[in-house]
Amino acid sequence: MTTSIPDQNCKLVAESLTDALANEWRDSKNPDNTAFAASSLTVYEGTDFAKRSISRQRDALRRCPSQSEADGKRQWDNVHEVSVPALKGFDAVVAEEGHLGTDANGRSTDTYYVSLTGSKGQYVLHSDISRGPGTQQQNRDDATNALSLMLSRLASRGIQ
Repeated sequence: MTTSIPDQNCKLVAESLTDALANEWRDSKNPDNTAFAASSLTVYEGTDFAKRSISRQRDALRRCPSQSEADGKRQWDNVHEVSVPALKGFDAVVAEEGHLGTDANGRSTDTYYVSLTGSKGQYVLHSDISRGPGTQQQNRDDATNALSLMLSRLASRGIQ
């Protein structure tokens, strides 16, 4: 079980989820390949580990307005924290937006994304939506709806 987080040079590195009990990740896209989504659920050993995960993500976000993969091909710019007031019921939330300027093959692209992560007790939920220009509000709405739905499913299973 790993996650990607920017190192001190703002290069994304894989990091082991040593304090996690389980992690599930799902990727999807629409049929015409114009919208991409990812969601995940990580179950930590306890609430403190989930809080630490959220805190580390927020620190990296504030430190790295530009990020790239270790090989330098995929590059993000204008990475910044945003407020998403519609998200309720979480202990903590990190909301990130940015622009992907270069894809995994090193080709120029114009893709905008919203990445939302919320913790509830020992659970960390994540939703990521990306599309072309002019889609940030739709990305925010879709990511918010996905994260809220994930939280409601935890609640329906008796997880408070």
